[in-house]
Amino acid sequence: MTDASSFIFSDSASAGETADAVRRFMAAFRHKDAAAIRELVAPDCIMEAMQPAPDGLRVEGQEPNVAFWQAMIADPNGAFETEEVVICGDRAINRWRYRFGEGQENSVRGVTLIKVRHGRIAEALGYAKTPAVSNLGQAGQQSTSEVIRRFNEVFQRHDPTALPELIAADCVIENTTPAPNGSRHVGHDACLALWRGIATRPDTWFDIEDVMVAGERATIRWRLHWGEDESQSVRGVNLMLVRGGQIVEARGYVKGE
Repeated sequence: MTDASSFIFSDSASAGETADAVRRFMAAFRHKDAAAIRELVAPDCIMEAMQPAPDGLRVEGQEPNVAFWQAMIADPNGAFETEEVVICGDRAINRWRYRFGEGQENSVRGVTLIKVRHGRIAEALGYAKTPAVSNLGQAGQQSTSEVIRRFNEVFQRHDPTALPELIAADCVIENTTPAPNGSRHVGHDACLALWRGIATRPDTWFDIEDVMVAGERATIRWRLHWGEDESQSVRGVNLMLVRGGQIVEARGYVKGE
């Protein structure tokens, strides 16, 4: 990373405030200081990640963005090298190389377009060199996003075909019922049997309300329907853990009586 002394200023208006926010943001990554991120993120912050194509993962709001960036900072295998930072009023262009291993082949170059408002990051749009198979320091983020997307499609389409390859050998599910702890299902076959049974029920369907990904973790908010009336539905949430491109943990909760 670089210091504000080496920034390029193309417009003096609001430049000092922008440079300070960007400098502190970059320093949080350089020093692996995840706690420093929260005060730098605006309440209405919008971030577009480099992956997946065509649009990149869109993250909205302070808490989701804090979680996303803190997960990147916590990755012990990744590090940014800043190539150039240009400050133009309330905007900054940050060109960087991200390293996720030894040698140039384990790195990728990219750029983040940043907008600062009142000393906080309000927008961060990330882009990188292709191909998209590179980790971009988001091996957890990209693989988690893809796994969760395919997992949700299983239930949306009532097609469990993809489930066997999405479930890890040591996967553990804590089901939503029965209280107080929910039934526990351990191992690939047990988890597959449970989810396959849910996915193939012809008289039920899920509406996905929201998905949030932070590193190797994901939160899925949903509503399960078993009839047309709202009284024939229940809202719930799954807390997911993905490693190596497979689900290793899923904890389910629903609204109570």
